[in-house]
Amino acid sequence: MGIRLAGVVLLAGLVTLATPARTPAQTRAPKVYEITMTSFKFEPNQIRVTEGDTVILRLRNADQFGRTHNFASAFLLNIPLVVRGDGLEGIAEGRKFVSVEAGKTAEVEFTVRGRGSYAFLCTLFDHAARGQTGMLIVGAPAP
Repeated sequence: MGIRLAGVVLLAGLVTLATPARTPAQTRAPKVYEITMTSFKFEPNQIRVTEGDTVILRLRNADQFGRTHNFASAFLLNIPLVVRGDGLEGIAEGRKFVSVEAGKTAEVEFTVRGRGSYAFLCTLFDHAARGQTGMLIVGAPAP
């Protein structure tokens, strides 16, 4: 009976050794930022993220007048996006955008690349001219 127990302990040790180690990127959950879009603003209109993080922008169109809004930025052009929910992805005027109808919500997931400050805005009609703009600020990862 002592031999059997030793075999089980040895087998458990081999299973532990065969399990691949997780890297920090695999274990960190995406950071979620809630953004409410209304006439004519984003709340919040400044978002601070860290390069290398996986981010989810949860875009909620709470416009009481039934207007569609979008989140558009040149920053998103060269970044693969995963869009879920009620968002429509496209490219126009040198920016990638995700458009959301009134009363709907979309999630935009991506991995942040490129430090700096990047404008975002609603490209529909005169929404940006009326104040629907913001800034995405990408900082360096902690050492």
